[in-house]
Amino acid sequence: MTTGAAKTATTARRWPAWRLPGRAWLVRPGEDARAWFHRQFEREASARSAFHLVPLGLAAGAALVYGAGWRPGLAAVSLAALLFLCLSALCRPRPAFANGLLAAGFCLAGGALATQELARAATTIFSGEATVRIEGRVLWRDRDEGNRFRYLIAIERTERPVLSRPPETARVVVSSRHAPLDPGATYAGLVRLRAPAGPAYPGAHDFAFAPFFGGPGAYGFSLGAPEPREARPPAGLSDRIWFALATIRIAMTQRIAETIGGPSGAIAAALVTGERAGIPEEVEEWLRGTGLAHVLSISGLHMALVAGFAMTLTRALLGLSTALALRWPLKKIAALVALGIATFYLLISGGNVATTRSYVMLAVMLTAVLFDRPAVTLRNLSIGAIVVLLYQPHSVMTASFQMSFAATAALVGLYTALARSLAERRRRRGEEKAGRLRHGWRVVAGAAFASLLAAAATGPYGAYHFQTLNPYGFVANVLTMPLFGLWIMPLALLSAVAMPFGLDGPLLVLMGWGLDGVLLVAEGLYPWLPSTPVGLTSAAGLLLLTAAILAASLLVSGLRWIALPLALAGLAVAPQGGVRPSLLIFEDGKEIAVLQADGALAYLKPRPSRFVADQWQRAYGGGMMARGGPLRTIERDDCAGGICRFATQDGLRIAWTDEFEGWSRACDGSDVAIVARALRPARCPSGALLVTLRTLRRTGSLAISRDAETGRVTTESSIGVEPNEWNRHRLARWPEFWRKPVDDASAAKDAPRATSPGEASAAAPDETRP
Repeated sequence: MTTGAAKTATTARRWPAWRLPGRAWLVRPGEDARAWFHRQFEREASARSAFHLVPLGLAAGAALVYGAGWRPGLAAVSLAALLFLCLSALCRPRPAFANGLLAAGFCLAGGALATQELARAATTIFSGEATVRIEGRVLWRDRDEGNRFRYLIAIERTERPVLSRPPETARVVVSSRHAPLDPGATYAGLVRLRAPAGPAYPGAHDFAFAPFFGGPGAYGFSLGAPEPREARPPAGLSDRIWFALATIRIAMTQRIAETIGGPSGAIAAALVTGERAGIPEEVEEWLRGTGLAHVLSISGLHMALVAGFAMTLTRALLGLSTALALRWPLKKIAALVALGIATFYLLISGGNVATTRSYVMLAVMLTAVLFDRPAVTLRNLSIGAIVVLLYQPHSVMTASFQMSFAATAALVGLYTALARSLAERRRRRGEEKAGRLRHGWRVVAGAAFASLLAAAATGPYGAYHFQTLNPYGFVANVLTMPLFGLWIMPLALLSAVAMPFGLDGPLLVLMGWGLDGVLLVAEGLYPWLPSTPVGLTSAAGLLLLTAAILAASLLVSGLRWIALPLALAGLAVAPQGGVRPSLLIFEDGKEIAVLQADGALAYLKPRPSRFVADQWQRAYGGGMMARGGPLRTIERDDCAGGICRFATQDGLRIAWTDEFEGWSRACDGSDVAIVARALRPARCPSGALLVTLRTLRRTGSLAISRDAETGRVTTESSIGVEPNEWNRHRLARWPEFWRKPVDDASAAKDAPRATSPGEASAAAPDETRP
């Protein structure tokens, strides 16, 4: 051994024992690269890190199905998955090869699960728009910010016209005065229905994706108050339970909102029952801008706070009895109580996807406590992810799933990396009473660092899905999370328990004071902590950054340093390059925008749809649409003869009209003619590109530009040539949906037979106009 090597070995021997595991990634004297990698793989094997390949493989397979259009045969891919898993078991003496086969096998299994989910998804997405009479059962009722009632209706009959593809459920807004309908009541009336909106631009979020897996198949508004109908008893036990829970949710929502009042009351109702409809839009903007919007959706934070407080309180109360403390496992009893309370929380909150996913994660951790296993571990995180992916493979494509598991993986990874060394350090040094103040500051610093780490882990997903970053959001979280954890959520639990006895009033008032403090922080910081628009980011960058987060969180050896080059590569390729479109057309044919020379967007309508403009501004215009703020309008002619003409920065001549008779004149002298009508012609006689509602119904929103080399018009569609299953409603024929509604008085005696969602009626003729 050389002198330098001897000195290094002596120094290593003098290190405290608790620091040695943290230095295992260092290269030992005389160790070559092959030996170093072998040692790191051995450490990963001892930590059983290969188990994390199970949820990662399932997620990758589901993402290939939903994101890349992979449609494998169910039987073939299932057999292939089984074969790979068997080979992985046989190759255990060669861990690297076995782990590769394991990952491939579960990737194929994830593809099989996603394929099966697609096959069993039976939601009918409405096609087009229609004014129709519906009759059905009320599943849920709430109020929006404008105090209008919103009903979720299970449609049983449609009349005048009879719909050939009626959706199973629809969400209807009622502005007319009427006696509120409770869950289980019959809704009957005239409504205007439309399909869920598609992507606002190529690559944007498709709002038909989530409804396809069990959401409302149509949205709309009522034309008049619902007609009174005699209520019918629920058909079965499950319906009785559902309507009873919905009635309890509505009563609790009203009680909380009325007792606290104002925006704080609406937020309190959202925290307890999951009902967010009454929160003012301005307040939501404050919370989004300061990085606090996650508190409005019942997720892992809320579940953990409620269950944690319930478990702590139960254990403390039971511990008051010496006999119980000596004879019974109080920790396990408290875990069971916490699990029961979390289950009740899930039921009264509506059980949406994010809440259900958080409940599964919490249930896994509390079950670990029952079996004397550590609760907060990466293994439990992987088990929770497996359960969620087995139940809902499509959730891997949602922003909430990605952000939730990324933040949890980062926090749990940090916790597990530090817990062992910190515990050994405390054991070695001992706990001193004089050190409590230092310990308190350590907790505060840890909470701040945890908020910063969670913000960094979720940042790539916020940038990809919402084109926005909140770099300073951790400041608001550090200021408000103690209030949430120690004041608001405990009072929410206590008030819910006291509500049946009428003792919840003072508790709700105290909870409202805490929420007033949160809103004070959000409103005060909103002008000073601006969100940063980042525009479109690439999927490749997101994948690389995801790999970096997973490597840093899940690996325990020196291999985790691979996260650094992955992160740098992800940041390098994250900005989406390429030619930006010069013309954007929303699928309704009425929302039009052009990209100007300075990069800003200009709109055809002086007051464009906020829903569309917000998405276009984030993706192409450099930020969200300011609330009530001015937007640029396109420099155009006076729209003489019902045709508006304008030009893009790259010289495209555009003509727009919403009149049937003007379509041929719009074609003349233009490169792109946009007709907001359902025309039969597919092309202009002049050779210009013709875009009609029939075109947009098939392609979705369009991004159009001129090729710089050839000068030809290029288009990019939001919907692929072969639509995904959640877009197949765009291929349905246009029957009664585009006809003028039949006059009720003249058609009363000849009204067509009503139909139920399971029946199929003959399609009416297509639009007869040109």
